[in-house]
Amino acid sequence: MKIIYIAGWPIPSRAANAVHVMKMCQAFVHNGHNVSLICPQAMPDDLDGLENVYDHYGVEEKFEIHSFKKPQSRVGLIFYALRVALYARSKEHEYIHSRCLICSWMCSLIGLPIIFECHNSFINQSRWVNFIFNSLLKKSSFIGLVVISKALEHHLVKHHNISEDQIIVAHDGADPFDVANAKPKFDKSPGKLHAGYIGHLYKGRGIDLIGKMAKQLPNVEFHIVGGTQDDLKYWSEVFKNIENLHLYGYVPHKDTAGFIQNFDILLATYQKNATGYKGASHPVKWMSPLKIFEYMATGIPMICSDLPVLHEILRDRKNAFLCIDDDANDWIETIKYIEKNYEEAQKIAQNAKEEFLTTYTWKKRAEHICVGIKTLLSSNA
Repeated sequence: MKIIYIAGWPIPSRAANAVHVMKMCQAFVHNGHNVSLICPQAMPDDLDGLENVYDHYGVEEKFEIHSFKKPQSRVGLIFYALRVALYARSKEHEYIHSRCLICSWMCSLIGLPIIFECHNSFINQSRWVNFIFNSLLKKSSFIGLVVISKALEHHLVKHHNISEDQIIVAHDGADPFDVANAKPKFDKSPGKLHAGYIGHLYKGRGIDLIGKMAKQLPNVEFHIVGGTQDDLKYWSEVFKNIENLHLYGYVPHKDTAGFIQNFDILLATYQKNATGYKGASHPVKWMSPLKIFEYMATGIPMICSDLPVLHEILRDRKNAFLCIDDDANDWIETIKYIEKNYEEAQKIAQNAKEEFLTTYTWKKRAEHICVGIKTLLSSNA
């Protein structure tokens, strides 16, 4: 198929959804499809001086990228969406896959076949946003939704005029873990357990929780990879007296393997009050975090917050260790258990890796979505 993919956030950017978009475009290509990506222009402070966006995300340069300046006013956004929709109409395509709500709506207004990939609820957003979403669902050119969890599917069916038959559930994904060309990014202390976190340092990501663990477990080395310069300045001051906690700041996504290969335990410390990029609300109730699948791919034991939506993927002591999200003692005791029973922990991690390779690679996700879309297109014909 010939697919036009519309992103809602700039490419490149430090947001996780930029990784998602680039990896999915590559995954569609790997499934034999032709892809064109349309996205907003990068903001001035987002990875200034980046020479090659494809290399930055570790993807092959096998799809084209077209970017347009995206204003922030309501009128400006409407004209931006119209420009994107008209450009999409000028390109040969079989359907449009969009992560941008207003662009999806505008495409539907001019009769373009549109799939909207939705990662959040619209219940608590403005009347304008709700109007656009509900209007999109009624358009004859609307094909269906892609959502990232069963929890989000159930929520949307309950609160909007859409049936399960119009929804494709596709949890997020990752690439198979490959350290063949990755050089270790730090010297690993012999005889010590190394626990690592990779991701953003936004509010509600459990960074303070990691600090509490480090204070109580002085013989374990803790590593936090990610964060802006402002994040580093703040957390460096908070953790200045914790010698076994190391902050590295932001690194390109493709370079994280150099850290992960030295970790004995991976931490996913999501909290119920998590926020997203630049303070945006985070869909904790229906999320499907990239981090979870990237961790599963490694075959390294993972400890993750025990949040209900993650039960769609993770099972305690089967493919991960689950802990009460804000209970430091629970996390500390679990790390102690893994240290004493590391062979058992490795078997659990291997279960996760096998499940990942069977179900949760980007390529598998793209394949699953395309099968669902072909079914929807045939039913709408």
